Amino acid sequence: MSSVTDKLFADGRELKLSNRVGKGGEGEVFSLVDIPGHAVKRYFPQIAGDRESKIRAMVGSRVSASATTVAFPEQVVTDSRGKFVGFMMRLVDKHKEIHELQTPSSRQRHFPKADYRFLVRVALNVARVFAQVHSTGCVVGDINQRGILVSDSATVALIDADSFQFIHNGERHLCVVGVPEYTPPELQGKSLKDIVRTKDHDAFGLAVCIFQILCMDRHPFSGRFSAGDMPLEKAISEFRFVYSGRNTGMEPPPGSVKLSDFPPYVRMNFEEAFAPDHVGKRPNPEMWVKSLEELEQSLRPCSQNRLHHYSRLAKDCPWCRMEATYGRPLFVNPDIDPIIVGDSKVDTGKGWVIDVAALLAAVNNCTIPTAISIALPPIDHTLAPSTEAQQQRDGQWLSPLLRIAGLGIAGFGVFTLTLRHPVFLFSFGLIGLGLFLALKKGEEKGASLIARHIQTWSKIKTTVQTIQANAPLERARKLKSEATAAIEQYQALSKSYEKVRIEYNGKRQKEQLESYLSGFPLRRASIAKLRTSDFAALASYNFHTAFDVKTRNVQQVQGIGPVKEANLKAWVRGLEAKFQYNPNYTAEDQAKIRVKQAEIVTQQRGQDDKITSLIAQLQREVKSFEAWRTQNHPELVTLFRELSQLECDIVAAGGTVPVKGNITPHSFNASATSSYQSTPAWGGGATSTTIRPAKGVSSPCPICGSAMRLRTARRGRRPGSNFWGCTRYPTCRGTRPY
Repeated sequence: MSSVTDKLFADGRELKLSNRVGKGGEGEVFSLVDIPGHAVKRYFPQIAGDRESKIRAMVGSRVSASATTVAFPEQVVTDSRGKFVGFMMRLVDKHKEIHELQTPSSRQRHFPKADYRFLVRVALNVARVFAQVHSTGCVVGDINQRGILVSDSATVALIDADSFQFIHNGERHLCVVGVPEYTPPELQGKSLKDIVRTKDHDAFGLAVCIFQILCMDRHPFSGRFSAGDMPLEKAISEFRFVYSGRNTGMEPPPGSVKLSDFPPYVRMNFEEAFAPDHVGKRPNPEMWVKSLEELEQSLRPCSQNRLHHYSRLAKDCPWCRMEATYGRPLFVNPDIDPIIVGDSKVDTGKGWVIDVAALLAAVNNCTIPTAISIALPPIDHTLAPSTEAQQQRDGQWLSPLLRIAGLGIAGFGVFTLTLRHPVFLFSFGLIGLGLFLALKKGEEKGASLIARHIQTWSKIKTTVQTIQANAPLERARKLKSEATAAIEQYQALSKSYEKVRIEYNGKRQKEQLESYLSGFPLRRASIAKLRTSDFAALASYNFHTAFDVKTRNVQQVQGIGPVKEANLKAWVRGLEAKFQYNPNYTAEDQAKIRVKQAEIVTQQRGQDDKITSLIAQLQREVKSFEAWRTQNHPELVTLFRELSQLECDIVAAGGTVPVKGNITPHSFNASATSSYQSTPAWGGGATSTTIRPAKGVSSPCPICGSAMRLRTARRGRRPGSNFWGCTRYPTCRGTRPY
């Protein structure tokens, strides 16, 4: 049996081991002194025999040459007696396990400058690495967070490649293990020892991994079940994708992202990866590369927080929603000193400085009227009278003669009556009736022009009021309100910046305890009764560290009952018992203050950008409104053309144009109250005799403008009383009081 002190050889060359860089359930990994960038995985003696044939097959096929970002076996390693002990591979250094990135609290510790663009690039690189693995004919099989490593430059590498499923020359070397939260529904609860994995099985685990990276460590199948308990493994086996558009009976944890926050291809890939009707045809790594490139190109910075980036297709910032729910930042940038040195807008005592007075003046200079006056088209006095008006005018000068003739004929009719001559009596009667009807028709035409003028002016007033009520000022008022609120928010942030150091001094012990507990991630804890799926569920509800367990109720998480809660709390109490307060002001204290200040500066800069953008939009809206107010509105132009013709006709017919009331500016607090100032009269000018309505006829009908007659009510509330009724009754039912 070989011992750890035996000499090791690869291809006849003695290897000089350096530090141990890793240890797992199968063996240990050591870096090499004389071969930089490489390492040796040495299996435990009881494991080596079962792995030898697979490793020799991988090395013999030179699979490592096809995937440079995967730690595939490159050479077989033996002891001094030539016995197989392990293999040599590329050393993946300066990388961290991917959960250190996707968990917000760990990300701030291990990837402090990573923003969401970094996360999207990492997800993209994960898909590319899986595509490389599949191109070699291998299947990852055992997808888990410890096997995917990430660097500070967002490069991704896969380790534990010796566990991949590998088929060579017809010989199958299976992957016999797997983590439940990355295992597809069709394999849940089954023994994996004899199952041939497929690329489609990998496609499920890859989709889970990408979802966790993009969604702040949320697991796609962890949420609240509407009908009781739903363990994560069961939710996966029943295809209960929590964020799906289909009904799965599950609700996402509070403050989570939505599928609508992502571009269409990303949404479609998630739905298809986790849907029962896509087993066997799940999105492959190449499809994920395409959709994630689309997401990367669609990213935009948040106006509230410059560290937040999200798809421009989303309605709002999902990270602002999440931070509002949990009260802790998802992204921080502690690198504030270079900002202070290099940017004149930053003051060490106030943070990001802007000219508030100038910005408020710019907002207030955008005057939004409280009442709107509309530019009315002028009356066109150059129009020619209509035929109807000319006929009416001709009738005007004939009417006195017709009256005299009518009186003469009537007198002569009386004379003939005394002679009792029936022929004369009948003839003169007809002539008198004709003259009477001609006079009546002329009077009705005059009254009709007046009535139409009244109706047209009434339509103009109504139209003006409608235009005023629909004035495009709502957006301008909203923008002005938002700009003012953004300035107030900036001022509040400035006050918070000034208080950071004072407040920190008053709660240093609490801050130290928070920092201490935040340094113990749940995923690395060994707690009785808790499985890996429990930790995934906890992460989906934003429980990542001992501090989260201490400050929030873990029983809100599906599958965490009283027993598991008690074990979690006991773990936290054990950690608290070891905490020691340091009363001295440390470099860590200074760093924490800078982190908080940097967070506020980021928010201040976001408000600065937002204020500038809102003011620019407001100025454009006010300018646009003024152009709208002074334009010629087509409906008014048409009505004023009609009004102009009527006024020309009235003047041509010898009438007096009715006096038009004022149209007052429409106020947003009170509606306009335009009205006619006087009762119009129909006349022939200064020297003409005013023609009054015929006896028994009132002023024109308010509905159609026709003449009205005195009528007696036969029923209703006042039977027997008199009123004016339209002569066109029952076609028109216009009435006036008597």
